[in-house]
Amino acid sequence: MKYLGLIGNVFHTIDIENSICEYDSDDWSINNYSEASMGIDCGFGSSAFGIVVTRLVNNKIQIVFADEYERPDYNEMLNKVWDLDKNYHVKNIYVDGANPEFIRSLKSKLGETSDPKYYTEYIELYKKNKQNIENCMKVIPVHFSVEHRSMLTHCKVFLEKGAIQIDPRFDKLITSLRTAVENGEGILDKQSTSFDDVFDAFRLSMKYYEFKE
Repeated sequence: MKYLGLIGNVFHTIDIENSICEYDSDDWSINNYSEASMGIDCGFGSSAFGIVVTRLVNNKIQIVFADEYERPDYNEMLNKVWDLDKNYHVKNIYVDGANPEFIRSLKSKLGETSDPKYYTEYIELYKKNKQNIENCMKVIPVHFSVEHRSMLTHCKVFLEKGAIQIDPRFDKLITSLRTAVENGEGILDKQSTSFDDVFDAFRLSMKYYEFKE
């Protein structure tokens, strides 16, 4: 375990503690009707593979799955994502754009066009017209090199507003929030942040939600 008891500087401790509460993440009566989002931080080899699934329940974003896997098997991860997608009726899946091979495999498995030229052009077109890409594709590549700062700020706002609920059993995610460190330029210090892969998956999943006062 990487957690050394260090306190991060991204999130306030009180905001993290206030977000922790017990609920039934496998309540199928809710899963059938709630809006769900998935974030995937692909990791094969030296880094872990992080997956986080969130859902919207009574104006609260609940974590229903959060874990990371060391040295995972490629096909096992594809099947894991497939199972989670079906179980929680996920609307959109946000994937680290640095792993185009997994994006293509996942799009193909879910019956979506996997030609990078096709979906890249669609993304650019929707951005140009200021339209939601979520309406035209399910598996959405996200490039941390462009969006990492905004995603970090986005998560911080939701946590400060008390809009996130985390069941205690998702201890890796809780630990990552407690130890999250940024270097002063809005960049996550992955050496200091424990379970940074599940944290990045959390950031990706949160892209689905917009905060409204």
